[in-house]
Amino acid sequence: MKIRKFLTSALLLVSAISASAECEIAIGLAPFITEGDPVPAGVERKLQAKLKMALSHTGVAAGDYDCQFFLIGRFDEAFSQEAGGVGGRVMVKSELQLAICDGDNKKVYATATFPLKGVGANNEQALTRALGSLNTNNQEFITFVDRAKAKIVEYFNKNYPTYITKATTALNQRNYDEALYWATSVPECCDGYQQAHALATKIYNDRTDYEGANLLAKAEGEWAANPTAAGAKAAYRYLSQIDPASSSYQAAKNLGKKMSASVKADYDFETKEKYRNAVALEQQRIKAARDVAVAWAKNQPKTIVHHNWIVW
Repeated sequence: MKIRKFLTSALLLVSAISASAECEIAIGLAPFITEGDPVPAGVERKLQAKLKMALSHTGVAAGDYDCQFFLIGRFDEAFSQEAGGVGGRVMVKSELQLAICDGDNKKVYATATFPLKGVGANNEQALTRALGSLNTNNQEFITFVDRAKAKIVEYFNKNYPTYITKATTALNQRNYDEALYWATSVPECCDGYQQAHALATKIYNDRTDYEGANLLAKAEGEWAANPTAAGAKAAYRYLSQIDPASSSYQAAKNLGKKMSASVKADYDFETKEKYRNAVALEQQRIKAARDVAVAWAKNQPKTIVHHNWIVW
């Protein structure tokens, strides 16, 4: 029985790793914590850039520190010594510890330690060169990320109903951007993605209709208040922002024709019609939905997060 349970768990882990490798998962890059040995700011910036590139090669959407899941690290046991030779060169040795964590639930999903050694004209240059081993071909780094991705997939497989509920609640309150954030958070390779995707599509369509109706009302108000060339120009500023997929688009076209006939100006929405075919594509619409969700997350008030719960 124990062997059977072990094999079942092993198969589930392999399945989760395989699934996580097939879709993009968002992991943010956190500032390095201060408990380790300090490094020059320039070195940390270079490391952040290298980590972002390495993450992107493992199927991770590496972004700002606004994600539930994030990568964080620190340098430990750093020391330098003269390397000998001409020019007074310096050799630096250190250990880079990395962890991928779930900030909402305060869990560490994977850790890894990377020994670093470099030689340069000074400590900063030597440490920068030491980062050379941390590249997109580093198999230890790839394995480290894959372990964390498997845990994230497992998390969403269990908890996606919570995201659906939060998205639905926000939708009912017409908090469309927040609703899109929750609905688009479920990765494609996880259980519940199809449900979340369908909900995200509905949210985006409702948002499009709501915004279109508001813009149309403003345009109608401008035209009713001033049915002249100036009023038509003011109204068209609102009409031109209406998404062709909006339920208000036909009414907007009709108003444009009415204004054109009255003031002898061209408000026929030709460019919008050409754009219609592009926005009708589902992939582009869901990308637009994700962009809205990301913008919403970035605009939320930032809080100071303490990482004393991370066990290295």
